[in-house]
Amino acid sequence: MNPVARRAALALAAALALAGCETAPPTKPAADVPQGWRETAITASSLAERPWGELFRAEELDALIREALAANSDLRIAAERVELARAQFGIQRSALFPDLSGQFGVDRQRFPAGGADENVVSESALLGLALSPWEIDLWGRVRAATESARRQLLSSEEVRLAAQASIVAQVASLYVRLLTSDEQLLIARETAVTRRESLRLIDARFRGGVASKLEVQDATSLVAQAEQSIAELERLRTRSENALSVLVGRNPGAIRRERSLREFALPDQLPAGVPSDLLLRRPDLRAAEQSLAAQDASVDAARKAFFPVISLTGIVGFASPALRDLFDSGRYAWQVSPAVTIPIFNAGRLQSNLEGAQASQRIAVEQYKQVVRVSFKEVDDALADYRRLGEQRTALAVSVGANRERLRLSQLRYRGGVAAYFEVLDSSRQLFDSQLQHVQALGAQYVSIVELYRALGGGYEPQSSPTDLPPTPYSPRRASAAAN
Repeated sequence: MNPVARRAALALAAALALAGCETAPPTKPAADVPQGWRETAITASSLAERPWGELFRAEELDALIREALAANSDLRIAAERVELARAQFGIQRSALFPDLSGQFGVDRQRFPAGGADENVVSESALLGLALSPWEIDLWGRVRAATESARRQLLSSEEVRLAAQASIVAQVASLYVRLLTSDEQLLIARETAVTRRESLRLIDARFRGGVASKLEVQDATSLVAQAEQSIAELERLRTRSENALSVLVGRNPGAIRRERSLREFALPDQLPAGVPSDLLLRRPDLRAAEQSLAAQDASVDAARKAFFPVISLTGIVGFASPALRDLFDSGRYAWQVSPAVTIPIFNAGRLQSNLEGAQASQRIAVEQYKQVVRVSFKEVDDALADYRRLGEQRTALAVSVGANRERLRLSQLRYRGGVAAYFEVLDSSRQLFDSQLQHVQALGAQYVSIVELYRALGGGYEPQSSPTDLPPTPYSPRRASAAAN
């Protein structure tokens, strides 16, 4: 046996031996699920089970969310990525089936024939169905590649749902921050009006020789501080309005709102459900799981690329030496051309392809683990934020009441000549700061509810997915058994 034939025989024997090996099972790692939540007890139900319209029950917020879901560019891009993955899946899946095409050709030529003294005209015609080279998927390589594409399609759909949940949370959070700015602006404007009145009275006392110039300057400084706060809060409110406008698919502009922040009722407790339910509820976790399954199938396909490729080509139809006789009796023709291609030397291309697929698989495993850990962290963070911000809000409410009373007493002491105006100045500053902090804590507590809702997997309406595709006829173990 010559060396080339010997190498081919050895390659074929090695491929057949590999084909009989059991394919490794999927590599989905076991998730390290916590036994419970740090800040709350386990409940049978979860906040995420509620439709997003029931989170705050605000019609104008619901309208903004619906507008964002219809017009947000990020969501539209995510939806188009699903269609792109669907097309790629269709392309890959088509390799499972024969590629038939109609073929018609006429050949007319003038060439020497035999020992003739002059050239003769010859003609041939062909009409039939042609089978392009079609790989008979004996080892399951094409089925594995198709399964990988299907899993990527399902992953892209979960990514779209995760983007939808994120958009719902962003709209709600920006809406709450906008109402927080409104409440703080109201406090700042009321404070500015009160301080201007105080400045007017002190200026009158100064002209009457009762107050000093220093007291006038202190009162003027208080007014300027309130006006500075108004300008800053209006700047932040404009930025929030512009961000919310772009998020819902509009040009930057004002956002209509009819409710105040204090009109929303805070729930006594937030049900977080069972930690393990997070693995089934959150679309980003399901997307990571589908991506991992896709990489498993890619590794399987890369491994089976070492096996011989059995392909088939052929044609069936009519053939004739003359076009006019094409459909005469006896002109029926066919051709079958099976072929076996055995990889012998490819400069390490197949091995590198396998190693690359295995590296991508390991990356997908770590990404899945990371997404799981981050998911539990986000829930715990949101629960801690809600509880601790509630405690801060309670303490700040006490502080606001105490500072308001302190300011009242300081003003009485100042008018009675018992205290200097500096005492009034300090009391006014502390009251203003505590009022702004109290509203800020209230708004942040509402935002923590939104974050918890998103972290638990809420924010999208469960429905039948357009990517509920029939599974590819692929199983790593079944493909390995067929190879035996």
